[in-house]
Amino acid sequence: MEKKKWHRSPGIKGLLLLFQYIFLGAVIFSGLFLITSLAHGLRLSDSGKDYLDSTAFANTLYDAAYDVMYGISGTFPYTNVSWKGLAQNEASQSSDKNASSEAHASLNQTSASQVVDLNEIANDEEISFQNTSGLAYSVSDLEKWAQDFDTSSGNPIVICHQASSAGESLSRHYYYVQDFLEKIDSGELDFSVDMEYYGFSDSATEIASYDENLKQLIEDIKDDMQYGVMDDLSGIQITSGDGKVLYDSISLYDGYYEPTEAYPPQGADSILDVLNSNAKWNDRIDEAFESLYSLLSRTDFYIQQEQILKNYSQGHSNMSYIYINEDDGQVISNDSELEAQLGYTLERSVTHADSAIENPTADNMGGTIDYCTKLTDLLKSINGISYVLIQYQPDGFTSNLAGLRKYNTFPGNNVTCDSWKEVANSLLPAVNSNFIFAAYVDQTFPVSDTFFADKTFFENYSSYQKPVFLFFLLCSFLFLAAFVWLTAIAGRKNSDQKLHLCFFDRWPTELSAGLILLAWFPVLVRFLQCLSFADYQIGRLRATSLLDVSLLLKLMILGLYTLFWFQIGYLSLVRRIKAKQLWKNSILRRLLVLTSRLIHSASHKLHALADLYSRNTAARLKATFAFLCFLFIKYIICGPLLGSMQLFFFFSCLADLLILLYVITKACSREQIIKGLREISNGNLQYKIPLERLWGDDKHIAEYINNIGSGLDAAVENSVKNERMKTELITNVSHDLKTPLTSIISYIDLLKRENFTDPKVLEYLDILEAKAARLKVLTEDVVEASKASTGNLTLNMNNLDFVEMLHQVIGEFEERFEEHHLTMIVHFPDEPSVIYADGQRLWRVLENIFGNVTKYAMEDTRVYAEVMNAHGQVVFTLKNISAQPLNFAAEELTERFVRGDVARGTEGSGLGLSIAKSLTELQGGKFQLYLDGDLFKVTITFQAQNSKCTDAEVPAQPKPEAR
Repeated sequence: MEKKKWHRSPGIKGLLLLFQYIFLGAVIFSGLFLITSLAHGLRLSDSGKDYLDSTAFANTLYDAAYDVMYGISGTFPYTNVSWKGLAQNEASQSSDKNASSEAHASLNQTSASQVVDLNEIANDEEISFQNTSGLAYSVSDLEKWAQDFDTSSGNPIVICHQASSAGESLSRHYYYVQDFLEKIDSGELDFSVDMEYYGFSDSATEIASYDENLKQLIEDIKDDMQYGVMDDLSGIQITSGDGKVLYDSISLYDGYYEPTEAYPPQGADSILDVLNSNAKWNDRIDEAFESLYSLLSRTDFYIQQEQILKNYSQGHSNMSYIYINEDDGQVISNDSELEAQLGYTLERSVTHADSAIENPTADNMGGTIDYCTKLTDLLKSINGISYVLIQYQPDGFTSNLAGLRKYNTFPGNNVTCDSWKEVANSLLPAVNSNFIFAAYVDQTFPVSDTFFADKTFFENYSSYQKPVFLFFLLCSFLFLAAFVWLTAIAGRKNSDQKLHLCFFDRWPTELSAGLILLAWFPVLVRFLQCLSFADYQIGRLRATSLLDVSLLLKLMILGLYTLFWFQIGYLSLVRRIKAKQLWKNSILRRLLVLTSRLIHSASHKLHALADLYSRNTAARLKATFAFLCFLFIKYIICGPLLGSMQLFFFFSCLADLLILLYVITKACSREQIIKGLREISNGNLQYKIPLERLWGDDKHIAEYINNIGSGLDAAVENSVKNERMKTELITNVSHDLKTPLTSIISYIDLLKRENFTDPKVLEYLDILEAKAARLKVLTEDVVEASKASTGNLTLNMNNLDFVEMLHQVIGEFEERFEEHHLTMIVHFPDEPSVIYADGQRLWRVLENIFGNVTKYAMEDTRVYAEVMNAHGQVVFTLKNISAQPLNFAAEELTERFVRGDVARGTEGSGLGLSIAKSLTELQGGKFQLYLDGDLFKVTITFQAQNSKCTDAEVPAQPKPEAR
């Protein structure tokens, strides 16, 4: 016996599957921890460090400085606008709160008085903040308008071209469609439509009314204009109320950049008023709206960048900054104290070219100051700050950050010195890259901002980075190891070396894969819709806690659900590959095989067709020749001769009708032949197919079938005659044997009365008596079997209680059952089971089958007798275990002279079951035998004659076992 292998046992498989779920949950938990900590800027290299010395702090400072530089770049083009003053005013409020109200009011007044001219925007000129072209907007209106402007819902504009007779100096006049239509409705303006241009005429017969069509056309034009539809308006002129042509043509403005006009330009009610009155702008509507759109976009961008700088104003952030543009002397800072200490003036600044002098001083630089060196000294002198200073020149970078790397490293995305210089040069506005930028952070973090939150987060979680990472690697390794183990033992059991497939493995490969994807993918999509991981990261970056329990739970459920279906699909795939069923059980393979078979079948049919025509068979050649002649006459001869399509169609219909009649006639002939075959196959051998309406090959076929029927009729009659002769022979022989057999039995009886004393003589007489009695029984059985098989018996049919008769028969055989140590188990219904049968013949049937049990049943076994009333039938079943092997079919036992004892060492003639079956069928019953190994089962079924039958189903009987 093969030794069981513990690593393949079901318990080990279950544990491995369970451990996979546990390890996956641990991987998800630790992975989410690591991802979230990385999003907060934590690195494995920062574990055990102080926050100020960490890469996380250096990266946070870089991000904050990037925001400031981005904000400065957005406000630079408008440094001369009062917006800058507003920003500086808000920044100075934290240091000088007493004078803020007056300064703010003054700046608001300045903002309201300044304007931006659209002509300067259109020509990309320097903004003078003066109305130079007549089309300008105030800064304050632009600031409010830019926060919410829309170009998708601009009002449609009608462009009217002045008629030469109007005497106007300007070539165009503009209306908003609504205003234009109001003037039309009031009669101040009117349409003059060229009806012939639009395909109408006052003399056209198909037009009922010229005026009605004109009115309808004008209404359609007004509807199209109201919805801004660009239709053809070439045939329209606009006249005054007295009929004078004012505009010889009109069109609709189709500009993309037209914003909804929320504020008017300076000195006008709308932009159209300026276009209608100003010669500089009269024919520049596209430039006007594009310039306005550009200005609003720039203003909106400026406001956003200004807001970024407000977020880092003094007192609101732990980071301070200062930006110096050494080309124009501009200084932007949120630290007024440091700005005052630096005292920067453009006149005394060392330029980028001058800074090449080694060790610049006031003496050798003619009174100039190297503000970069001075700012560096100031930063170094301040205790408790971390700073970065950039002057874009070779090696113009100074910092005291311990977590800042000088060069790019791998792995990781750490910020380097080069990163600072590159972003400063790309964002900070300077003409010749002559700038100084410094950002520094108070290491005590007095303000609750991003730095404070990141420091708290770092101190809480940085120490867990390495342990969680190692835990993540361990769980990942164990998870993969469990998969490898399951892969190795998939389909194997610990008891044998065979490969075992489950029911799912026997499904077609594509169907199995599709089921798994159908069950997994929709749930995945739904979960991903609910996760919103990006929003989670943004929200968690500034949170004090690390993990969101809700997100962790969703990821756990999704991961475990995915693992469940992956395990099913993956392990099934492994078992299929091991059993070489992956491709063999594939739908694609079956389709390819089917295609190959179809091609082979088509090829075979083509060969068969070729072989068919290779034989000189008259019928095939005639049919083919007739079809070709029909096509030739119809399409080649009649088509050109008839000429007319109508005649050809008529001829084709007539020819097709004739063919239809021919086909119907052939179908009728075929039906008569099929009917004759059906009658003969059903046993009516005297049936003859009528030949009157048949002709050709159909008539010959019918004659052959009639001859076959006559031959079969003669053969059947001869067979019946021979069977009758055999039966009469058996009966006559049996009667002839009974006479001498009776004499033998009588003489044996007389000899026994002579009182012989010799034991041998007495033994011989007993043997003679037993053999004579057996011969007598055999003779009677042969006669009765012959009569039963031919139906030559007289039946006395009556209603009988089948259960009562079974009780009597069982009582008769009780002693014989005890002799053979057989136990009778009966299951009879309480109600009567009345059938219509001959009591004497039925008794013989039961006697034969119970006698068969006593002869051939195994001793010390049970015999089961059961009666069931179901669906109007009485079903009797008798079951026993055979003492001898039943190595033949059940049907053979009902044949004559066949016995269950092949060696024929027991009593019996081999006619009992044959007689029982014949008698049962003569009485209208059904007699069936079933063999299942050594189980012998007899079932007798009669129609019930009472109305108390239950609706219980008749037990399904097994088919006879084929031996």
